[in-house]
Formats: sequence, structure tokens, C-alpha cells
Amino acid sequence: MENDPKSGNPGPEHAWPFSGRLSGLIDWAHGRMDRGIAFLARMRKPLGDVQPYVLGETPVTRLLAAPAIVGFVSAVAITWGASLPSSPFTWKSCTGIVPGSVTVCHPWFFGIPPPPMVAGAPLPANKNLFIGLVAVYGGMVVMLQAWIALIRLARRHRGLPVRCFVAVFAAWTAPLLVVAPLFSRDSYSYAAQGEMMSRGISPYLFGPAILGVNAFSGLVDKLWANVTSPYGPVFLWMAGVNATVVDHNELLAVVGFRLLALAGVVMIAIFVPRLARSYGRDPSVAFVLAVLNPLVLLHLVAGAHNDALMLGCLVAGLWLARDGRPVLGLLLCTIGAMIKIPAFVGVVYIGWFWLGDEVSWRSRLRPTVMATGLALVIMAAVSQMVGLGWGWTTALGNSATVRSWSDPPTVVGSLLAKVLELLGLGNHQPVILSGTKDLGMLLAAAVALRLLWRARDATAMRAMGLTLLAVVFLGPAVQPWYIAWSMVLLATIAEHQLRVLVIALSCVACFLGLPGANSLVLQFGEANPILIVLASTAIVILLTIPLVMRLRRALHETQENGVPAVPRG
Repeated sequence: MENDPKSGNPGPEHAWPFSGRLSGLIDWAHGRMDRGIAFLARMRKPLGDVQPYVLGETPVTRLLAAPAIVGFVSAVAITWGASLPSSPFTWKSCTGIVPGSVTVCHPWFFGIPPPPMVAGAPLPANKNLFIGLVAVYGGMVVMLQAWIALIRLARRHRGLPVRCFVAVFAAWTAPLLVVAPLFSRDSYSYAAQGEMMSRGISPYLFGPAILGVNAFSGLVDKLWANVTSPYGPVFLWMAGVNATVVDHNELLAVVGFRLLALAGVVMIAIFVPRLARSYGRDPSVAFVLAVLNPLVLLHLVAGAHNDALMLGCLVAGLWLARDGRPVLGLLLCTIGAMIKIPAFVGVVYIGWFWLGDEVSWRSRLRPTVMATGLALVIMAAVSQMVGLGWGWTTALGNSATVRSWSDPPTVVGSLLAKVLELLGLGNHQPVILSGTKDLGMLLAAAVALRLLWRARDATAMRAMGLTLLAVVFLGPAVQPWYIAWSMVLLATIAEHQLRVLVIALSCVACFLGLPGANSLVLQFGEANPILIVLASTAIVILLTIPLVMRLRRALHETQENGVPAVPRG
């Protein structure tokens, strides 16, 4: 951290023990990240001649047609592949969370396999599994390529109106609105918690198992059967209203949550370009990076996650604050935090910049504390009005129930526990994992404070985006839709290095933790070997050819010119 140039006094970091070493460690990690992103930058194709948009002269329809059609076809392929009865990417059974129970319900309106002749026995392998596998993975790769093509197009023709990309958004999103919840069963948990709310049962005191044997509880993952809700009171109130409006129909309740997710993405589509314009960035590039991002479409919309609504409130609140309406912005960010807590970062930053950019850090503390206090008062009042209280704050760590191998603290803790076990010191994995996860959260808090301290008005979005990224990767679990938090914020100001980070991380995150591995392994043992070879070859070709071409370009340019220094954006 730096001394405050306005106060003339040393910053608070000099009063904190070991802050110098921590700062050095963060700087080292940042330097490693810079070199990695610089290498990724060499993988890009040359942009070519920049031709700014000219009304009536730039052939917008012709330029957008190819990537728009390719993205639409890929979305249809993903929807079709995930809807096959044998697909592992959507939930296909209603097993019930009460041991020995049999529940009559369906996870979706179509694409459900017939029940096995013997309860619990897997269905025999069939070729549709591997066709669906190629359709989903291949469709994701092709959609990512179409997205990157649109980013290049928006950069090459600076000034393209955002409305030109709205039709692309509609075309890519439409097929994903009819598929069953994709890659995740969280929306079924939302539906069960909404059913609990509609019946006067607090999700902060009980898990979905309290509903007994019915369609709502039957669709919930057994992992969450007795786990209380980590979601805010506003979201649970909306979930209860949703259950009542659909007359307690479990599938229509899930449709309601997808529509809420779509509404959240529409809010992102409205306010991200406005934020980008306020920072002097091209709003069309920001729109393509954030709204047409396959990570957002596949995981937030198709997955029907409440993160979309939380992000919509967050970016809307941040824009209102920049537009001179900080009180309204604070209110919207607080509402976002009462959907899901990460939106609270907006409350802190609105308070930090309440008095402008040219004040000392001591002068910033008072409005930051006041903004935080006001937000907490609003949250307390809403919690009491909904009748739930603060029980959700004790459940914020429930995501740690899932052991994520893409989560660094989990990997470090598991490896350390294994080493101790091999040395004959016993199995201490639970204790060690708890310790590494706590250390991870402390490090994330340190990174967040450092970014806040160094933030200026022009870099506030970057600081918030990197803060959420640190919370995700140093927190108890990493999920693709968590990574979307920072991608949306960074998209508003992404240039050069940040744009490379957003593109690369979004591409990787799309494939993180995809479900169905156990089903695939079982089917591999029973299916026709020829089908396995053909499906595997098709996937390898789709994945490796673009990557190999880009790696060759990066290695060739690095050998000629060394590791590039990509400007930070």
C-alpha cells in the first residue's frame, strides 16, 4: 500500500504488523499474473485495421450475421444435447431426500428418461449419451469462438451502437430458456425454499427435508437436504411469492427463477454499457464482454442462478452512484446484498467515494462507515419485515459443504493432510481443511483492503472486480457462476490486460465443475467402444485445434520478442 498523498501521514498499513511482507507477497503474485496474462495476449489474432462505426456506411448486419448465427446454432446444440434423456448435464430423476421414499415428480417438461425396471438400477448405455456430449461440449466451444469474434468486431468498429447486439443477445438466449436447469440443481433448492416460505417455515431454521415427501423436496440435491439457506431475506421473500403465484407447482417455480435470472441479466445489459461510457470505455465492447459472455448465458440464465439478479442490482446501484444519485445506488446495492451478500462490496465502495476522489483516507472513513451502517439498518428492517431475522448470516459458509478441487485452500489443505498422513501423524484432514479455508478468507480480506486503499475513481471497478475474484478463489468453494461476479464488473473497464483476463478466465470457467462425471464413467464401461472413440475424437478436435493454433502464435511471438508487456486496463 501507499502513503496517502493528501493526508501527509503514513497510511494505516504501517501500523499493521507484517503488512510489508503481505504487501510484497501480493505484489509478487500480481507480477506472476501479469506475465501469464501477457503470454495469453500473444495468443490473440492481430486485430487488423480499426474502422470506426459510421452510420449508414458500416455494414452492421453483414458483420454481425455470421457470429450471431453460429452462436445461435451452438445454443440450440447445447439445449438439444442437454435435453437428451441420457444427458448428465441436466437432472433426470426425482429420488427424494427422505431415505426410502418414492416421489412422483419430473425434473423438467421434457427430456426425462423412462424409469428403470429395477429401482436404483442405471439405464443401459446408448449412443445418445455421446452424441449429447459432443453437442454440449462442442456447442460451448463454438459459442466461445463466436463470442470472441464479436469482441474483435466491436473493437475493430468502435462506436457500434449497443442496440446492434441486442438481437444477438435475444437469439443466443432464446434456446437456453427452454432447457432444464443447466449444470446445476440450485434452482430446485430455490423452489423448495420458496415453498417453505409460502407455508410459513423459515429456511434459516430448517433445510428442505422439513417439507417431507413431495415434489419440491424430491428434486433437491441430498447434499442440501438439511442445510439452511445462505440467501438474503429479499430473495427468500421473492421465492415465497413465486411459489404462491405458480400455485405450488415445482416446475413452474423453477421457470419463475429462470425469468428472475433473465431479468437480472437484462439489468446488466442496461447498466453495464452506461457504466462503461461513464469511464470513457466503449459501451458496445463492454456489452459483448459481459452480457454475451457464454459464462453469463450458460450458467446464470440457463442455470437459473440468483447471482444474475444480485449482479443486476449491483451494477445498477454503481451506475446510479456515479450518476450523482449515491443514496439510490446505495439502496440498490443493499437490495442486491439481501439477495446474495457479495453485492455488499458496492455499498463499501459507494461510501468510500462519496466525497469524491481528492480527499484523504481519513475523510473517506466517515461516509464509508455511515453508508455501511445505513445498509445494515435497511437489511435489519427488511429482515424483520419478512419475518426471518439474521439467520442467513450464519449460513454464509454453507458453500464449504461442497469440496471444490478448483479451490486453492481446499487443494492446499488436502495435500497437507495427505502428507501428514503419509508421515504417520494421523488423519487430520477436517481440521487442516478448516484452517486453510480460514487462512484463505483472511488473505482475501487483506487483498480486499489493499485494493480498497489503492482504489481511485478511475480504478474502482477494477478494484471491486479483483476483490470478488480474490473472495472466490480464496474462499471455501469455486463455482463458475461465482466467477461471473468479477467478469461482469471488470467488463465495464476492460482494456488490454483486463480484457485478456476476462476472456481467458471466462473460457476456462465455463467448463469448471461440469456435472455427470460418475454417469459418464459408468457409461464408458458399457457403451460401444467405437462410439466412445468417435465422441472423444470430435471433442478433442473441437477443443485443441483453436488452442494449438493460438499457442503456436504465442510461442512464436514470445521467442522473437520476449514476454510482452501488456498495458493494464
